[in-house]
Amino acid sequence: MDIKLKGVVKNGGKWLKPGDIVRKVDDEIGLDLIAKGYAEEVEPLPEDDTELQALKERAKVLGVPQAGRLGETKLKEAIAEKEAELQELRTKAAELDIEGFDTKTAEELTAAITEAEKK
Repeated sequence: MDIKLKGVVKNGGKWLKPGDIVRKVDDEIGLDLIAKGYAEEVEPLPEDDTELQALKERAKVLGVPQAGRLGETKLKEAIAEKEAELQELRTKAAELDIEGFDTKTAEELTAAITEAEKK
């Protein structure tokens, strides 16, 4: 079941906001959220769009601008570029002995590197 949230919900340790769409929710949980007014059911994506949707979601996580509007080829290029940038930041952070470098986002790494270089 796919749902669109109407309220703030915590899912898998992450807070989600109204308007977010959650794919492949367990039917029991989805029906409970709908009954409580926190969500509404939406049409599931066609199976062939699942890969494209996954690419868009990965691109958004990496901070690709306007990821929702890009096609598959451009998404793959942008994701590869962002992942390369992230790897460079992680390498630099490891050299500077920054704790948790492997779990930080690009923005967090940039800030931590800047702070470490001031010292």
